[in-house]
Amino acid sequence: MFEKIAVATDGSTVANKAVDAAADLAVKYGAELTILHVLMHGEPPQSLRRMAEVEHLAEHKPEIREAFDNMPGQMVTAQADIEKHRFDHDVIASMGEAVAQRAQQRARQAGVGTVDHETLVGDTAEQIVTAADRRGADLIVIGSRGLGPFQRLLMGSVSHKVSQIAGSACLIVR
Repeated sequence: MFEKIAVATDGSTVANKAVDAAADLAVKYGAELTILHVLMHGEPPQSLRRMAEVEHLAEHKPEIREAFDNMPGQMVTAQADIEKHRFDHDVIASMGEAVAQRAQQRARQAGVGTVDHETLVGDTAEQIVTAADRRGADLIVIGSRGLGPFQRLLMGSVSHKVSQIAGSACLIVR
């Protein structure tokens, strides 16, 4: 019934349930499984930065500058901002890769024969659907955050948006 399954994960408990459900279906149907993770937007929390540094997942390397005294203050500030954003990107990318790899390992332990992962950047729902389409997935599995109707109205729901724009079947796991 299903030949290629895509599952989105953010590493949460509900996302792990989605990975388990997708892995179960992949084993049952002998389907290929793709783990999808969309990187978070914005600045990572300080605790995440520190953990990435301690675990050597990302390294903050200030560049050595010559003639620092002769550089205008605005350029010094701009350079510091560039270095900070580069480090933030490295933190987010390394943590995202770790989430995707853990989910891939979880699927392999469940017995999935063919499983790979992809880390994406951009609008979460659109990236999930685009990647699933590109890979020819005939099923997208995604966890639900369990938002109430009021929160869903204010914040939107990635799983709801995926189910609305996807051209393939969707399974939302609670």
